[in-house]
Amino acid sequence: MNTIKTIEAIREHLVLLGKELEFASGIRALAAEKIMSEQGITDPDDLFQACEELVGSPAVFESYDDPLSTKPSDLVLGQGCPFPSLEAYVALRAHYGNDWLLHALTDYAGGFGSVALRSDPAQQAEDLIGHARENLHDALLFKLGQDFGKSIEHLSSRFQSALSLFKRASAA
Repeated sequence: MNTIKTIEAIREHLVLLGKELEFASGIRALAAEKIMSEQGITDPDDLFQACEELVGSPAVFESYDDPLSTKPSDLVLGQGCPFPSLEAYVALRAHYGNDWLLHALTDYAGGFGSVALRSDPAQQAEDLIGHARENLHDALLFKLGQDFGKSIEHLSSRFQSALSLFKRASAA
């Protein structure tokens, strides 16, 4: 009985992951994979925080119909709630090991994905991951630009404050 529940849970996790990469950007999944690999984080709450720091909230809360989605549709992934996905990533990594993303997507493409993915599941999985890596790269650059912009605003504000102090001191 527990084995059946485990198999059903893994299947649900595969479908969740696969749909993210097939119908959305896959940024959240790739960010989580990077974090779990580099930092060893496997707690969904800690993974959530690390993903937000890495790619920002919009990418973490992405759903299928999110503006970042390259293939908009009517599907909504937990109404943008990232926790089922984060829990799925952790469970899939525990099930498949360090190469969880490729193995899980290959299984998804071979049995649960759209018909187009089933022709060559391994190649289709690699293609989905490649596309998601490009999206992650773009998201990282966007986040870097936002962080840089905030830093410039902060520096400008401090400069303006220092300048007004200097003007007051000169006037006195």
